[in-house]
Amino acid sequence: MENKMAANTVTFRGLRDEEVYEDFEVEKAVAMESEVVKNFIEKDTGMEPLRFPIPCRNIKSGKVLEMVLDYCKFHAHARSFTIPDDDVKTWDNEFAEKALSADKNQVTFCHILLAANFLQIEDLFCLLLKAGADLLKDKSVEELRQIFKIENDFSEQEEEAIVQETKWTYA
Repeated sequence: MENKMAANTVTFRGLRDEEVYEDFEVEKAVAMESEVVKNFIEKDTGMEPLRFPIPCRNIKSGKVLEMVLDYCKFHAHARSFTIPDDDVKTWDNEFAEKALSADKNQVTFCHILLAANFLQIEDLFCLLLKAGADLLKDKSVEELRQIFKIENDFSEQEEEAIVQETKWTYA
């Protein structure tokens, strides 16, 4: 029974902190949301891809990997149980909002975006790109500084010179 269960699961190995690894075991269908994993499993490499954890060293924390896998779990189950599109969109919007508000300077959001790119989870990547674009859309320079916690270190003269040099961008 255990071998059959192991054949239907995939383990991702992520960092909990700098040197300690944390394993996340998910159903094979969940792991297949990632094109990287899907291609690895579907290719006949002569290896047993599900026997060993998939290293995710490029993913900066277990929290980020866990959020990415939560996204994959929901979408794998949404396909299996044919959850209505409106419910999926609502869940996606809540996920994006949660990612954006995970910390005060959007570091977690950026790491989730990078993880989606690394694992080639296109729907998650596109969702987060749109959420990021919506966050920045129609914002003034000052509002962007507040969002990203950037301190303005230009003097008034330097700032005016930059505005004059780039005046054409404001038209």
